[in-house]
Amino acid sequence: MEQVKRKEKLNSEEICIELATTENLDQIVAICIEGYTRAAAVKDKQKVQKKVEEYYYPERILKEIENVSSKWSGWIVARLDEKVIGVIGGGIVDSKVAKISDLYIDPDYLRERIGKRLVDHLTQMQQLLGNHTQLASLFKSNKESLLFYEALGFKQIHDNSDNESSDFTSIEMVRDI
Repeated sequence: MEQVKRKEKLNSEEICIELATTENLDQIVAICIEGYTRAAAVKDKQKVQKKVEEYYYPERILKEIENVSSKWSGWIVARLDEKVIGVIGGGIVDSKVAKISDLYIDPDYLRERIGKRLVDHLTQMQQLLGNHTQLASLFKSNKESLLFYEALGFKQIHDNSDNESSDFTSIEMVRDI
């Protein structure tokens, strides 16, 4: 993604939070790939590329855009005009537990409260379905994301080790919603 230096803060009214459409596909894939690569902070770029190809290929994301259900809340985007600057995806684990599966923000728009707005939007959708608990997973090495989720009231519950590499160890977090 092209790096653009911005001097002024965004007006939150300029940003539209909405369910993704097929028109957003390429931008969602690009933000997810860049965000995953940045969050993983793994030295072995081939392993990161393998994971990216497993999770963020266009056919999979398209299917998830088109097949919103009570189990999968879909992809939600933050748009500034026609540009997607943030994405979140999540769904339902069981009758009372929801999950944030993915949350990525264009690095040019970090610290603009876009992540919080996306989480709030998905959380409201999940609450309407009767969920009272929300899970999130993130890389153990991603201290910035850890602080973000803690600020939202999430607590660490356990680590999930990756069978292929300890670099991909994640933290499972939980909060009441």
